[in-house]
Amino acid sequence: MKDKPVILVVDDQSQNIELLEAYLALEGYEIVTAASGEEALGKFYGHSIDLILLDVMMPGMNGYEVCKKIKGNLENAFLPVVMLTDLDNMEAKIEGLDAGADDFLNKPFNKIELVARVKNLLKMKFLHDEVALTNNLISSMLHRYVNRFVIEQILANPAKYSALGGDRKEVAVLFCDIRGFTPLSEKMKADELIRLLNSIYKEFTKIIFKNRGTFDKYMGDSIMAFWGAPTHIEDETLWAIRVALDMQRLFDGLKQGWPPDLKKLGIGIGINYGDVIVGNVGTEEAMDYTVIGDVVNTAKRLESAARAGQVLITKSALSRVEEKIKVRTLELVQLKGKMLPVDIYEVLNIEKEEHQG
Repeated sequence: MKDKPVILVVDDQSQNIELLEAYLALEGYEIVTAASGEEALGKFYGHSIDLILLDVMMPGMNGYEVCKKIKGNLENAFLPVVMLTDLDNMEAKIEGLDAGADDFLNKPFNKIELVARVKNLLKMKFLHDEVALTNNLISSMLHRYVNRFVIEQILANPAKYSALGGDRKEVAVLFCDIRGFTPLSEKMKADELIRLLNSIYKEFTKIIFKNRGTFDKYMGDSIMAFWGAPTHIEDETLWAIRVALDMQRLFDGLKQGWPPDLKKLGIGIGINYGDVIVGNVGTEEAMDYTVIGDVVNTAKRLESAARAGQVLITKSALSRVEEKIKVRTLELVQLKGKMLPVDIYEVLNIEKEEHQG
């Protein structure tokens, strides 16, 4: 981060540059000067400039032309440019606005007016930069977790989604685990193991993002995702089931090209639906966007009960999609950590598949 805002002062009259430099240096600004339009462009691209004071009437390239070249780059759209002019008429100001100027100062300069306008424009510029930086950081972070559809909604309210804390929401939670991976990992070299996991997770994550899911985390040979947060979506449980079935099909396809030992692998998937706490957990330096609650724990226990090739769901998840999927009712299961047996169902297929975008 820069210690001082940097202002580029452009004027072909040295006395004007000296006067502006004297005024602004007293306010703590760093000043870069140029005596022509051509020199101004060179100085601009050679420094990190926060604001430009730009004379209009200069030999060679005038101020309007300089402003057009700089503001013609979208990256400089919010860079403040103040035109300095002897021309006190509407036509000159309109031409300056057309070139992209943000403000005007008439010569001779009034120090108080000059400093006030510079401070105001810099304040607006820094506020914009702060918002843009926050959005870029959030966007970069979210690309690991959610698809573009969700990112755009989050960036519309970045403060809400970048703070520590959580909200209560109803979501569908999915856990997927690779069956037979632990004994296999004891025989494989570390680099081969990582390559295998990465190749599987790369494809699984694509499926989650394609189907509007929020990636939560990798846990060794398991992956966790959820639907319904940070933004609400219709048919969140159906999206999760669609992903689960796609994962099973994809995994079967991947195995076709693997050596015999790897073909013994399979995946078990558990899905639950219900009320959770969702938000950023941790510290400002290291936070994790996740869901917490008994719904999550039950989904994980259900995944542990699933055999290779199975997609198991709870009664609460089934209630969200009962008319849209075909299931097989299984015997009551006593899941670890649950006092009473749990109704579980194996998903066979989606009966009424509809296009969803």
